[in-house]
Amino acid sequence: MSYLQKHPGITRSRVNNFVNDNQWKDVNIQAVLYDLKVGGKPHVQLEVWSAPGQSRPPFAHAVKQEFKTAKVGQMFGPSWTTHWFRVTVKIPEQFEGKPVQFLFDSNSEAMVWSADGEPIMGLTGGGGGERHVDYALTPCATASEPTRMFYVEVACNGLFGNGDYHQHPQDRDIYYRLSSAELAAPNLSAWALYHDLEVIVEMAGRLPQDSPRAWQALTAANDIVNAFEHTDPSSVDRARTVADQFFAVESSSASHQVYAIGNCHIDTAWLWPYAETRRKTARSWSTQLQLMDQYPEYRFAASQAQQFAWLQQDYPTLFQRIQAKAQSGQF
Repeated sequence: MSYLQKHPGITRSRVNNFVNDNQWKDVNIQAVLYDLKVGGKPHVQLEVWSAPGQSRPPFAHAVKQEFKTAKVGQMFGPSWTTHWFRVTVKIPEQFEGKPVQFLFDSNSEAMVWSADGEPIMGLTGGGGGERHVDYALTPCATASEPTRMFYVEVACNGLFGNGDYHQHPQDRDIYYRLSSAELAAPNLSAWALYHDLEVIVEMAGRLPQDSPRAWQALTAANDIVNAFEHTDPSSVDRARTVADQFFAVESSSASHQVYAIGNCHIDTAWLWPYAETRRKTARSWSTQLQLMDQYPEYRFAASQAQQFAWLQQDYPTLFQRIQAKAQSGQF
């Protein structure tokens, strides 16, 4: 196998187009990331209550209000307002035997709450590498799944406030579109390939360009694209074999061993009000607890004492869960 590519720039462009959600999404890896998707009634029912002004009411207050029917495509705003969604889902029979997620994209930040008021995880809508819109409902659906009800607290702001802070002050009149609210069965093998390819592509682009490993990464990425055919489910496993072979290459015994520890860098005061910092902390750290439950080897670190104090005040049960993870050595 030759590690050199005759036209490396073209190869990088080809690989990036294979991964990205773009005009080729019907034939690239995006086409196989989900086996099934359904939305709308009777599978998904949406209701919403919009808090007055820029208030950020707690769960106990919000769920007692009068909710109105909502639908995908609606706009919510303006900037810094809060909108509580009551979501009722019924997983259909055709999802039997498959993992099921709820995909909710408000193109803004949001938090999933259980029906009894426990903060579950944060969501980040829109595009880009920070996108995280999936809430896992079950790892394996049965033929007769119960009806589920939960809440989503939508904050009308992005990760970096409202508007492009490089260009102008924070825009106070932005509205956010609810792009999706649907049930989905992810293809776990395809997602594993997607994440493997993310790492390989990053290695190809960020390692020294004259290094053998960078060339190997670019070749592996190109071979993965060659192995894949969106109409052939078995091609995903063939492509994953290429990734496995690439990752199986061991470095020399003199190489450094590096460990990655998770961290959420949350500015206590930057592009949003203090009140939003308090919610950002809960959204971020509840998500980390989800990851710790899913991956026991995962470790996370956070050091802002003021944010822990706010969390204890505003989200006492979440704070207690963090204490438990600190005792177990994960947080």
